[in-house]
Amino acid sequence: MTSSLRTYLNDIHDEITVIEKEVDPKTQVGDLVSQCKTTVLFENVRGYPGWKICDLLMRDRKAQARALKTTPDRLLEELAVKYAKGKGRVNLVKTGPVKEKILAGKDVDLGAIPFCIHSPRDAAPYIGSGMCVVKDPETGVQNVAMHRMHIKDHEHTAFHLSSAHNSIIYQKYRKMKKNMPMAVVIGHHPCWEIAACYSGDHEGYSEHEMAGSLLGEPVNLVRCETADLEVPAEAEIVLEGEVPFDVFEDEGPFGEGMLYYSTPAKRPILKVKTLTMRSDAIFRQLNATPFTDHQRLAALSFEVSIFSRLKKRFVIHDVNSSPWNPLGVIIQMTAHTEQQVRDALLGALFMPPGYLKTAIAVDEDIDIYDAEDIFHAISTRANPSTDVLVIDNTCGFPMDPSTKPAYPDTLFKVGSKIAVDATKAPLMKPEERKRFDRIRPKGWGNSLLEDFIK
Repeated sequence: MTSSLRTYLNDIHDEITVIEKEVDPKTQVGDLVSQCKTTVLFENVRGYPGWKICDLLMRDRKAQARALKTTPDRLLEELAVKYAKGKGRVNLVKTGPVKEKILAGKDVDLGAIPFCIHSPRDAAPYIGSGMCVVKDPETGVQNVAMHRMHIKDHEHTAFHLSSAHNSIIYQKYRKMKKNMPMAVVIGHHPCWEIAACYSGDHEGYSEHEMAGSLLGEPVNLVRCETADLEVPAEAEIVLEGEVPFDVFEDEGPFGEGMLYYSTPAKRPILKVKTLTMRSDAIFRQLNATPFTDHQRLAALSFEVSIFSRLKKRFVIHDVNSSPWNPLGVIIQMTAHTEQQVRDALLGALFMPPGYLKTAIAVDEDIDIYDAEDIFHAISTRANPSTDVLVIDNTCGFPMDPSTKPAYPDTLFKVGSKIAVDATKAPLMKPEERKRFDRIRPKGWGNSLLEDFIK
């Protein structure tokens, strides 16, 4: 059976929090998603009979590993291998489940889909899960990226064009003074979303084709009704339309993944011409605040890149860019010398695109997914005078509110970076290293509390 959002939900049904009580997508879903710790399915949506909403497909390493059919400790290494495979097998089919319902022209109504309000001061309901498909007018190759989309009315949105690749393609259309066809895919197996958030090079093929490598199976694409684009045949919803080259509208404010509100700004718009969907479509919500798939999906490709590059030089066990550390990375490593730690930290901080602000190195005995463990390592293993390095006057992340404009009226930001060596003494200093052996409770690892309370 071809993988889809619903086959995935069926496979993990025992791990899903199912909410049968009625929920309001405009006032309740955002908060309820943030409170959940597992994949969640809302089965009764106020004002939208027959609709279901799902979220938190990729909230943590366990969920990511589940989607990629591996284990958390093997995730980065195996995902790097799958990325390296490049283009997977693709079938262009005549039709698929996403064509079961086709609405065009005056029948298009974005208000009929249960788009949610994520944060209290959001300007309107937003699409956070849309995989935006565009085609390079020069090469004919498609590119897919996820952009937040502000619902303006029943047939158009304004959106934040955050992908470098999609931005380049958009500028080509603007230079030609032509509108850019775009399709927005909502709801599929999470491997499609992992592919859409890939930030590396993929010359000659699209993220849709990469999804085949991540899934390890052929993927089906179908042609759009009104746009010269191809989209996944097993998707839940597809919005087809075009982006005018000369029309801009206010987008925002919106509660971003950094957990601050964006400032309204003039952005491109999407005029929706056609809406195709499954007859019983599930809306895949991707809540932005805190801490959800939004941060995890954006970080995963970058974590793989850091892990793969550093592992060529150092003994690297794992890398984590946690939602609560969105501009930072935790590197779990074993070092022979202090210099190896410093080189690894600096390598991560200046790895493209270079927006990381903090890098912390810890040993394999520290749980890099546990903030308590990490701060214990910083408090007991890092000497601020020798183990903390501050690098001033560096490029800052445009959405980081602590940075300042590098020049007036530009998006270029200036900030600083910090590297923290919170590792034990290195292997070259065995006696000093022993001083940092951690105290563990008697019987550590031999018993499970749940076995004693069943």
